[in-house]
Amino acid sequence: MSIMNAMNIIAGFLSSALAAMGVGGGGLLVIYLTEIVGMEQRAAQGINLVFFLCASVSAMAVHVRSRKIAWRAAMVFALSGALGSFIGVRVAHAVSGELLRKCFGALLIYAGGTTLIKSLKNRIQQFQNGKKEEKRDRRIC
Repeated sequence: MSIMNAMNIIAGFLSSALAAMGVGGGGLLVIYLTEIVGMEQRAAQGINLVFFLCASVSAMAVHVRSRKIAWRAAMVFALSGALGSFIGVRVAHAVSGELLRKCFGALLIYAGGTTLIKSLKNRIQQFQNGKKEEKRDRRIC
């Protein structure tokens, strides 16, 4: 087995583990395929769709067994997702691969930035709440 094949297997495994946790392993897989493997953006996104289908079916089986799916909400998202996918494919084929790549990168930066900001706000709030509790504890002593 070549080093590249081993890296592909590891990348697929880690991406699926992250996807099963809801972290967005598919986005990381696209980055791996385009930046490390050197694959064209559309081809990487196509592989990501197949990957997502397989990963989500196995993860869904676990969630169905543990009865953690709100089926009405899931159906709303599934139907709107199907419509969005239909439109998204048309848009992806209408724009250049370079523009598609830039849009994907911008989306990742936006998602990462908003996650970072929310996390920092939560940390600050936890820190401030800890200070308030500490002041109350001092008064008791």
